[in-house]
Amino acid sequence: MFIPIGLDQTSVRRLPWVSIGIIAANLAVFLAMTVSVQNVGEAAGRRSRELMQYWSRHPYLTLPKSVTPGLSDADREHLRLVAEAMSSASGRQAPTADERAKEQDQLEGLVARYRETLGRHPFMSWGLIPSDPKPLAFLTCMFVHAGWLHLLGNMLFFYLTAPFLEDAFGRPLFAALYLASGVVASLVFIAAFPHSTAPLIGASGAVAGLMGAFLVRFVHRKVRFFYFYFMFVFRTGTIDLPAWLVLPLWFLEQLLFAGLTRESGVAYRAHVGGFAFGFLAAFAIKALRIEERFIAPKIEQEISVSQHPALDEGMDLLLRGETAGARAAFARVLAAEPRNADAHLGVWQSHCAEGTPEAGSPHLVQAIEEEVRRGDAALALDHWRVRRGDAALALDHWRELAASARQSGPPALRWRLASALEGSDRGAAAEIFSTLASDPAAGVLAEKAARHLDLLGAPVRPQPAVAAAPAAAAATPASSPGEAVADVPAAAAPDASAADVAAPPPPFWEPPHEPVPRPVPQPEPPEIESCTVDTLQEDGLLLHGPRGGLELLPFRE
Repeated sequence: MFIPIGLDQTSVRRLPWVSIGIIAANLAVFLAMTVSVQNVGEAAGRRSRELMQYWSRHPYLTLPKSVTPGLSDADREHLRLVAEAMSSASGRQAPTADERAKEQDQLEGLVARYRETLGRHPFMSWGLIPSDPKPLAFLTCMFVHAGWLHLLGNMLFFYLTAPFLEDAFGRPLFAALYLASGVVASLVFIAAFPHSTAPLIGASGAVAGLMGAFLVRFVHRKVRFFYFYFMFVFRTGTIDLPAWLVLPLWFLEQLLFAGLTRESGVAYRAHVGGFAFGFLAAFAIKALRIEERFIAPKIEQEISVSQHPALDEGMDLLLRGETAGARAAFARVLAAEPRNADAHLGVWQSHCAEGTPEAGSPHLVQAIEEEVRRGDAALALDHWRVRRGDAALALDHWRELAASARQSGPPALRWRLASALEGSDRGAAAEIFSTLASDPAAGVLAEKAARHLDLLGAPVRPQPAVAAAPAAAAATPASSPGEAVADVPAAAAPDASAADVAAPPPPFWEPPHEPVPRPVPQPEPPEIESCTVDTLQEDGLLLHGPRGGLELLPFRE
């Protein structure tokens, strides 16, 4: 079984207040209705049992179809014949015309009491009844749910799509898209079942519209699924699947069930109508460039105007050379906005101005993390961002980190940055993959980086000698403090020559001297072992070896 739990990229530029408000409204309406739904439902159930028991004792009476909308004519006739057979077996005499008229009046009274009780049910008051649609019900039916599973299922899919569409389309357009999708879904359902008296409730039609729009706007975004299955052993794991695969499959499933089922507890036709409307609406927004021309500039202007006031203060102090005061101002920004990349860069620049870039390197790493996290290549190709989005800026800052602080950054950060650049700047991606492939601390990421380098046709280059020099000096016992200090620059300083000055500097990882060739080991014959699969991981298969323990068999890429 597969359950969607998130996306591969979850960044937004602003808090999605409209999405939060819709979730809160659905939850509040559900909680407010819970007691009323239970009480009225129990009362309607009692009225229904009284009515059906009376009719079963008098099957020759006429029972209105509206009382049993779920029964077909054949089922009603079968039920009548069974009741008549049971009545005949009891030996009762057939009633006279006057008795039958009185019994019919009594049945009608029971029907009226049942309808009166049912009319007080919140689903009938707030839901949309196709045979008698009320204008306000097109709106209210989106906020009514039949139970916790109904509510949580709709809100899960809403959570996976709504915040990102609100961030891209802006709050007014997103709200209009959500409500319009729900209305169109309801109209499609009414067209399919114009005589139905069962109320249509739930946000699924509107959420389906968001899913259709998500397919257009974020076609390459990946959906993360939690899966579990039982095949002799219970297995669990997660897997990322692209939106262009998952959402069309979901739509085809809804289309199939809409054609196979005429009446069901699930409004498949409403889902189909909502999804189709959302898809077409997002396609029109993209074709008319509404987002690029009108929405994105306003959002960016709002974000830039509402930046933290201490950020400007810190920049001014930094320009005047007051690095300590600048860091204090940036610290106030980070206390309120821990992921503010500009504040992290300001702290880094203050340390560089003092000649201590190593102390500020964690802040530069945080800035790069944020730049990679908020990158949006699809929108960057169309308007104000550069072609590679924030990944290009992150690349520049990563090179600055490597050159000034003599660090390459955490392996996970380098992997994400290289992956973001692989489609647009293969050379830069190879540059970063190379540092990963030669880093013993990178673990599985080193193997994956080496495979990517093979695909890019780039060699694996060793880690810089300068990075290991301080550690080597610290590990080597020295006869005196002066001896230990002298060892570090001797290991870190490259040879200087006229060619070094005239030519562009080589990449920072290039060793100062040609590495000594290592003897190539002779290949050993392959050893074949019998293994069993434990779990399916994102990077490969986790296997049980014959001698115990687990080992990852990576996928070929």
